Amino acid sequence: MTKYFEVLRRDGPARMGKLLLEQQISTPALISKDDYVSAGSIYSYTSISQAVAAGEALRGCKKLAILPYVPAALRSEPALKLPPLDTEGPKGLLVHPFSAREPEKADVYVLGSAAALKNPRDLVAAVAGLREKIAPDAALYAPALATPANLALLVYLGIDLLDGIRMMADGLLGRYHTRDGVWKASDLVELPCRCQHCREMIEGGVSAGRLMAHNLQKLEEELLAVRQAVRSESIRENVERQVRVAPEQTAALRLLDQEHNYLERRAPVSRRSTIYANCSESLARVEVTRFAQRVIGRYKAPQSDVLLLLPCSAKKPYSLSRSHRLFAEAVGSRRRYLHELILTSPLALVPRELEEAYPAASYDVPVTGRWDREERAWLTGCLEAYLKKNRYAKVVAHLDGELEQAVKDSGLEATYTGGGTNGPALERLGQAVADACRDAVRLPDLRLLRYRAHADFYFGPEAGDALLAGKIIVRGREIQDEAKRPLASWTINGNMALSMDGAKRLEPLGRYIVRIGDFLPKGSLLAPGVVEADEQIRPGDEVIIRGEKAFGVGRARMSGWEMMASKRGVAVDIRHIKER
Repeated sequence: MTKYFEVLRRDGPARMGKLLLEQQISTPALISKDDYVSAGSIYSYTSISQAVAAGEALRGCKKLAILPYVPAALRSEPALKLPPLDTEGPKGLLVHPFSAREPEKADVYVLGSAAALKNPRDLVAAVAGLREKIAPDAALYAPALATPANLALLVYLGIDLLDGIRMMADGLLGRYHTRDGVWKASDLVELPCRCQHCREMIEGGVSAGRLMAHNLQKLEEELLAVRQAVRSESIRENVERQVRVAPEQTAALRLLDQEHNYLERRAPVSRRSTIYANCSESLARVEVTRFAQRVIGRYKAPQSDVLLLLPCSAKKPYSLSRSHRLFAEAVGSRRRYLHELILTSPLALVPRELEEAYPAASYDVPVTGRWDREERAWLTGCLEAYLKKNRYAKVVAHLDGELEQAVKDSGLEATYTGGGTNGPALERLGQAVADACRDAVRLPDLRLLRYRAHADFYFGPEAGDALLAGKIIVRGREIQDEAKRPLASWTINGNMALSMDGAKRLEPLGRYIVRIGDFLPKGSLLAPGVVEADEQIRPGDEVIIRGEKAFGVGRARMSGWEMMASKRGVAVDIRHIKER
């Protein structure tokens, strides 16, 4: 909890913020000794009291004041515990990553022994473990760790502040860095860069000073690229590309994906950017696993006798694609008697009603027609779980190639038509559907099914029943009650925006509610004004604001747990608010 650091933007654990020192620093950032003053190790003093006095002397410093610390080996507890000190200014505290002690309050935490975190398992455990211990509105600084090759991964892990110490040390050791790795400068026949410092080395020879300057410039350039990736909500894609530089970085990403709770608590419910599922690690993305979990756990399929399994399409939403338009024409009026489920990688299952929800309408994947073992296992596992919850009398599978074989191998009893979009294929589809839909029950209006599905998807089970109770009028992308009062609208990115009347219908469920104090907020709701928040809330969620004097709706800017633990930052962008 800090007065000097505020998170402004989030993309998973990666964050952009501002650190208020003598001059404001926009994070993620590279800092230097000009930005902080450190009391250093206690072993540089003749006594503990002298070290404490040195820490007290930093009181009122406008730079980041790093208090005296007790050095320790990577997995050892510090031999001593110093008394808490107050700096009355920006406070920095060195913490050991695997210490069991609860760290005292600070504005910036310095990751002790950071340069020793060479093992990917240690690196992930240290950063994720420490971020879970410290306040969400405190910054994390990892000294002597950053390179152009690993900077994206470090920021994605959750590190806010880094430095150029390793770049300068490697320059002195004759090491040449780029975002593609590090080489001995003496082994390079040609320098793969044309920065000013490399041009000087080409003309005047390699020197430690020029190597340091080049390395620092490459690190600064990479920082700008990473900041833009966070800003454009594409840091994950950036990291998946960049970790291929070194096996230990790829290992670190895979280990991080196993820390599902750490990632999911920080991952927004939607992004403006497209998900590019270009590698095997994409199957483990939080957006992918969360979508599948909600389809299986929250979503309830309409009561239908017939299930139609279809392949995905390159164009999103699927309904706009040529192939799905042809499928719809082949099925014809019988479409009102069956339920459609699209099979795809990496999302596994996309009910037709949720094809515009994030990330179903915002992903792309390399299409080869080949399904590897991991994709098959993920798809068939999700399909099996889905069919245990949602029962159908008959199943028609219009699939082909390895996708059809994967479903057949799962043991699903269905009418397999062989897939395809040519004339004979569409005839087979039409005939199979006609046979299956004989005596099937007609489904409600697809538009109402979409709203019901989205309400359950975003607000949990039974939310659709609560929101659509009574007579409902569909007008464009908005639903209204019988008095023509708006209840909710369906945004172009697949989210739902509640009206005040819609929020009142969902309020009794007790979910996605942010409780505030005895005041009527104006503008945005700040974290200090939050009394209680649903732990399920994630950045981008539609939330209901409830207080003694206020009732409203808005869009969450941080997770519910973060609203409770933060003393700075915007918690909710309010859209409608009124006095009770």
